[in-house]
Amino acid sequence: MLLWWLCFTMGATLGMVLMASERLQKELDHQASHDPLTGALNRRALLMFAEKELARCRRNGQPLSVLMMDLDHFKAINDHFGHQGGDEFLCRFVSSSQRVLRTDDVFCRFGGEEFLALLPGITSEQALLVAERIRSAYRSEMENITTISLPFNATVSIGISQYRPEEEIDDVILRADTALYQAKANGRNRCELMEFCGAE
Repeated sequence: MLLWWLCFTMGATLGMVLMASERLQKELDHQASHDPLTGALNRRALLMFAEKELARCRRNGQPLSVLMMDLDHFKAINDHFGHQGGDEFLCRFVSSSQRVLRTDDVFCRFGGEEFLALLPGITSEQALLVAERIRSAYRSEMENITTISLPFNATVSIGISQYRPEEEIDDVILRADTALYQAKANGRNRCELMEFCGAE
């Protein structure tokens, strides 16, 4: 009886240790792949997902589009509200964007106030519609919570590109980034599409 009790106690203890270890490993994995402030994927995790999506795109011949997004006037936001206020704007953007995106889409904080989304199975023309919904959703969110008059607009600019056969993911991201800079140059709070077949 004593031997049975010892075996039971050791088994239960080992089971609890294994469960705690599994929970800890999941938490560590989450921390390694997600931005601690916004909860979005981090850049490292995004690039891992991107390689998988690119391989699937090549196998199936399906389109893949990229959105490169940057919050407008973010330095002014930090100067006006402080870094804690700036953090709130970042989190609000992530929240409003994730309500627009599908569960299959991959969304990450690419760095600072810059975000990136992979849209598998979506052409650049379709991605432009998604980008406009993200832009509109964020602007509405900011208008609802910002009751004071600001010397700047809390908006987002977005660049869009579509994967071309035999490209690497860095090429697609670079073209989306170029389109983003065009959106900034054209006045911000807008979406610019890097044409799939046009000269660039």
